[in-house]
Amino acid sequence: MKRHILPILFILILSWWAIRPLITAGFFPMHDDTQVGRVVVMGNALRNGQFPVRWVSDLGYGYGYPIFNFYGPLPYYVGGLLYAIGFSGLTATKIMFALGILLPALTTYIALFPFVGRLGATVGSVFYLYAPYHAVQMYVRGAVGEFWTLIFFPLILFGIQKKSGIIGGIGLAGVILSHTLLGYATTLFLIVGLIFKKYHVSLLLLGLGLSAFFWLPAITEMRYTNVAAQIGPTANFADHFVCPGELWSSPWGFGGSSPGCLDGISFKLGKIHIIAAAVGLVVRPLWAGLLIVVLSIFFLLPQSEFIWRSIPGFSYLQYPWRFLTLATFGLSILSANAIAISRYFFIRWGIGTTLIVFVIMLEAKWFAPQFTYAKPAADFETTEELRYRVSKISDEYLPPDIIRPTNVTGIAGAAIRETGELEVGTDIDKETYKKFQLFSKGSRKITVARAYFPGWHYLVNGKETIEYLDRGLPVLSIPEGESVVEMRFTNTPIRTLANTVTLLVIVWLIYTYGKKTHA
Repeated sequence: MKRHILPILFILILSWWAIRPLITAGFFPMHDDTQVGRVVVMGNALRNGQFPVRWVSDLGYGYGYPIFNFYGPLPYYVGGLLYAIGFSGLTATKIMFALGILLPALTTYIALFPFVGRLGATVGSVFYLYAPYHAVQMYVRGAVGEFWTLIFFPLILFGIQKKSGIIGGIGLAGVILSHTLLGYATTLFLIVGLIFKKYHVSLLLLGLGLSAFFWLPAITEMRYTNVAAQIGPTANFADHFVCPGELWSSPWGFGGSSPGCLDGISFKLGKIHIIAAAVGLVVRPLWAGLLIVVLSIFFLLPQSEFIWRSIPGFSYLQYPWRFLTLATFGLSILSANAIAISRYFFIRWGIGTTLIVFVIMLEAKWFAPQFTYAKPAADFETTEELRYRVSKISDEYLPPDIIRPTNVTGIAGAAIRETGELEVGTDIDKETYKKFQLFSKGSRKITVARAYFPGWHYLVNGKETIEYLDRGLPVLSIPEGESVVEMRFTNTPIRTLANTVTLLVIVWLIYTYGKKTHA
């Protein structure tokens, strides 16, 4: 272990240019400009005792929605925990971003060391760290889930190469829990891999078992949301294939993807990454790296469209260029072997040092936002920020027919819609439990200002009741006089099953690992 301390410290020091914008004051714009808000609502849910977190109250225009029942929750568990223990939402988000830069470099070193030694693993880690698409994910798109998958792909490779189902399974679970769609694609590739490597079975079962609490409800309960409507003309995968020339060179930009080759965002792999990978491939090929590069590049080119149309659910990936995540990993694996061009120790060190210097000189400049802005940390956590600005960016987890407000005055505030006609007093208001009292001059119906989703139960004076749904909101009957209304979010049978599967797998892992440790 001691012999790895210096390379790891070296990698962490070299990451300075990648994380420097996160250390400065203020924040920066990104395509998915919801990150601080999601960290805040995750932290609130954890603080209130919800685990696993599925439902949040403040998003969805204040009606709440089950974002973490569908959207990869792992990065937000980390950010949310930091918020729950006292960090501001902004600081917790920056730490979450920084970990998405630092940890992939470290897991890459761990995965590559057995095959290329300390120097090669260091080179591969730095190349992985400074891949141009990594900068796109961080400072252009703000795709937290995507760049967190970079932590776990090396663990999957390590598990496959070393025939370790436990490490590989943890890696697969990490990918699934970080980014649902890339998790689906990775699982499909591993299933195909069973044709050639039967020992992938344990890796797959462990990975799917550890993450079952998430993916099983996500698949079965998606129909209660508006997620499917997001796949259409505005996000048709056929419009977002990458032109081959863009992989070698494409202008840097902070815009979006569009049909054809004139995108406002860069999809380049990095010239030095391609050259170093080619040298490594010629000198001493790591076939796993070559396979990853070839497959991932194929799936982001138009020639793969027939497969995209043939595989069920593949269209949900929306953007073929998501496979750049895997392509950069494969190139980094191959680049690690470029030092093997010579068998002499000092020449190898010279080559390795030169490669590291050049990759930082050429690629570090991309690790910067378009601009930064000063905004007090508390302003990221206001009701208006969460219930309107953040909510309107991503409201697909609401019921399909719910009325979406067009301005901040339309967000949910009180417990019921009929606030002007009844006397209402709220006793408890948490993500999974709400209790309020109201007084009515006669029996009537009320519309609860919380979106419906399976698992919600509604009680009036201790008796469960619901009349019907009015555009995604539950309508309840209340008697004359004073009433106590309770709303409780519980597990559905499928969530209970999924939670149980994950718990059993964790217990089995602890038991198995404990036996090996004491053997």
